[in-house]
Amino acid sequence: PAAAPAAAPAERARKAGKLSFKEQRELERIEPAILLAEERKSALEATLADPATYQKAGETVPALRAELDQVTVEVERLYARWQELEALRSES
Repeated sequence: PAAAPAAAPAERARKAGKLSFKEQRELERIEPAILLAEERKSALEATLADPATYQKAGETVPALRAELDQVTVEVERLYARWQELEALRSES
C-alpha cells in the first residue's frame, strides 16, 4: 500500500522520458567508465597476445585471463546500463 504511491511518480517521470537526477548523473559518468574498462580490456588482450607473457613462470597467465573475463563482463554490464538509460531518456 505505501509502496504504490512512491512508485507512481517514478513511472510518470519515466513515461515523460525524463531521467531522475541520480540516473542523469549515472549516465554522465558511464561513458568515461566504459572507456576505462575498454582500455583495460585492450591492454589485457595485448598482454595475452604477447608470446613473452607465456614464457614467464608462475600464475601470470591464469590471473590475466581471469581479469580479462571480469573486465569483459564489466564492459558488457556498462554498455547494457548505458543503453537502458539512453532508452529511458529518449522515451516520449
